[in-house]
Amino acid sequence: MAQVYVDPSIKTCAQALVMEALEHINQRVSCGESFWMARTAFLSSVADDWVRLYGKDAADQAVRGLHMLAPGEVLDRETKRKARDRRVAECRHDLATLDPTRNTRLNRLWLSWFGVRLY
Repeated sequence: MAQVYVDPSIKTCAQALVMEALEHINQRVSCGESFWMARTAFLSSVADDWVRLYGKDAADQAVRGLHMLAPGEVLDRETKRKARDRRVAECRHDLATLDPTRNTRLNRLWLSWFGVRLY
């Protein structure tokens, strides 16, 4: 297997860009945006600047690094809690208004425990 050697300054720069992106994504998700939309919007707004300021290699590594991370790896505890509470509130509203036949005690209990509907 061939080893790939990466310039340490490019690697460090890419890590700093990823950390900057994580802060912005957490902030946007905390304000109510979905993780996927926040990540896409942030990357589209800064991608050209990253390439211009830090070079294509560093920007490429940072973008690939962000795309490799799952929401659970990116979001901090408080942001995860806010997103879950929002999802539960939306689900409760949907159960009560759009699907009243499934607005049962068991479904509401399941929703409060796990954050998703049972059925």
